[in-house]
Amino acid sequence: MAKRKKNNERALEVGLDHEDKQVMWRTVMVSSVVLAVILTVIYLVAGKLLPDNPGWLNAFRTGVSLLAFWVVITATIRTYDNIREGVAFFWLIVIGVASATLGILLFLFTLRVWNELGNYGAVLPAYSIIGFYAAGGLVASLISLIHLRVPGNKNGNLLELLVIGVAVALFFWITK
Repeated sequence: MAKRKKNNERALEVGLDHEDKQVMWRTVMVSSVVLAVILTVIYLVAGKLLPDNPGWLNAFRTGVSLLAFWVVITATIRTYDNIREGVAFFWLIVIGVASATLGILLFLFTLRVWNELGNYGAVLPAYSIIGFYAAGGLVASLISLIHLRVPGNKNGNLLELLVIGVAVALFFWITK
């Protein structure tokens, strides 16, 4: 697909044309599959590396999974923005949250199939993890969007701190 020329007026449009929608859903599907594959590999490899220490295993899996999650979601947002320049910010947020949610659903499905096929006894995370990663997708999307669209480092850093502060406050308020 051809790259569009930058159109500042287009950023105010809420709707997407047919090509934008096609590219959006392809981007979401590809990034979701990539995220699910990466998380599954991390889950299985970490289980082989640290089988006797469940405390370190969970911490290692969580840390590396969140890093991989962050990289995939921000790369998805940046890729879509490069391919379809000038799309309204709302759609970039939708892409990030959709990729995160669908990627986690595919990851949980993969673990369930892994258990069913081989009776490996993989401990499935709670389904509440879907909401956690959807919220993480929202935060990653907002921060990526700040880097893409906010001019000036001072304003961007201030907005980024605000988003992170609100996310941390909500996390502690919800988990309390």
